[in-house]
Amino acid sequence: MKKEKTFTVTQASRTLEIGRNNLLKLLRDNDLLHSREPMRNTPTKHAVSQQLLVAEAAEYLRGPVKVQYITAKVTAKGMVWIRDLIEKQTAPRYISQR
Repeated sequence: MKKEKTFTVTQASRTLEIGRNNLLKLLRDNDLLHSREPMRNTPTKHAVSQQLLVAEAAEYLRGPVKVQYITAKVTAKGMVWIRDLIEKQTAPRYISQR
C-alpha cells in the first residue's frame, strides 16, 4: 500500500501562501483542530475521518524523560479543501445598491 504525501502545517502554510499562525487559527475556527489544552492543535476526529488531516505521534527527550506529543499533518485532499476555504473567505462580496 502506497503512503499518501502529507505536509506539515508549516509546509502547507508556505504552499498556500498564508501565515502558519493564520492557518492554525483557520483550522481551529472550522473545527478541524482542537482549540483547548491539552489537545490544542491536534486534529479532531471529524478531520481525520474526512481524511483532511492525519494525526502523527512523535516524541522527544527532555533530559532522561521521553515526552510524547501529537502532530497534525495535512493530506493532499486537505490542501485542496483548505485552499477552497481560503478562496471562499477572500472572495469579494458585492453589495447591491438600489
